[in-house]
Amino acid sequence: MGLNSRSVLHSRPLFLKNITYTQKRKTMRRIIYLMSLMLAATVAQAQTNPTAAEEKNMKTLAEADTGWTVGGNINLGANLSLFSNWAAGGINSLGLNSLLNASANYRKDKNAWDNQLILAYGMLNQGFATSDAWVKTDDRIDLTSKYGRKINDKLFYAALLNFQTQFTQGFATGADGRMDRTQRISNLMAPGRLLLALGIDYKPKPELSIFFSPITYRGIFVYDQYLADQGAFGVEKAVYDTTGALITPGANIRNEFGAYLRVNYEKKFNDKFTYTSILELFSNYMDKPQNIDVNWQNIAAWKMNKNFSLTFMWQALYDDNTTIFKLRDVTVPIDAENPNGPTMTTKESYASKGLQLRSVLTVGFVQNF
Repeated sequence: MGLNSRSVLHSRPLFLKNITYTQKRKTMRRIIYLMSLMLAATVAQAQTNPTAAEEKNMKTLAEADTGWTVGGNINLGANLSLFSNWAAGGINSLGLNSLLNASANYRKDKNAWDNQLILAYGMLNQGFATSDAWVKTDDRIDLTSKYGRKINDKLFYAALLNFQTQFTQGFATGADGRMDRTQRISNLMAPGRLLLALGIDYKPKPELSIFFSPITYRGIFVYDQYLADQGAFGVEKAVYDTTGALITPGANIRNEFGAYLRVNYEKKFNDKFTYTSILELFSNYMDKPQNIDVNWQNIAAWKMNKNFSLTFMWQALYDDNTTIFKLRDVTVPIDAENPNGPTMTTKESYASKGLQLRSVLTVGFVQNF
């Protein structure tokens, strides 16, 4: 006996023919319950392991809620040269460099608070003869904090604090071109510089800030009495009597009031290249205001891959209160007892004011945050 199409469409599978209505409801509830568990597990897994895009969105939302953005990088570099019976010649050497460049900036309503910290230290050892073979190649502590209150989209009333010093002592270069450890010329908090300024901050672009203050205090601290007695970095030098006995020790602080300009440019061009430039100009109303102090720092960082980068730092500095040691050629007699006899050319060290230049190139490990 044949089946028509109507009977086929309305027929039920054999395993459902003997199931009551109540049993059907229980079965459907179980299916819905299992589907709900699967959906909940999927959502939990997505929350536990967010995608890169979700992480970026969550970070953006978090920054929007708190107003803070934090970033920076750590660079560590080293180079090592070792020689043994090398016919072409050479000297064993080890160089180490480190740099931290970090920022924490706050934006909310009419408030803008920018904070930047730069720490750098580098050392070089040639020959490994003694512990004194180590010489500094970089040494900086630089902290800046600037708070602004919005006037319009590009102008802010602003107050700025800047503090600068170094970690360890520094020495002059001797006549032979090597470091002379008998001539200490700097130390921790010698100098230390504290600057407090009130003015206007102009921000035409997110990466550019131009801050000007006609009312600025700058304190120069020399808490190394050996240097303070010499009048280093512009402090009042010690006073001695005719026998060489100390009457008044050198001052440890020099106070200045003047005008200050700071141009800060910080740009991340892409995921691999960032550039930071900070230009500072200061004029002291109280002493030779026409002699402008200049401090220009530049840091360019190129990230070659995930963990290694090339970092170049260049700085130009002129401080009218700072005396530096230079080398010059002088002609002296070969025989001191015969000043009119044969002569020779040698070098001597002398103190002078002038432009200071420094550059450091580091290839090494980098970690962005």
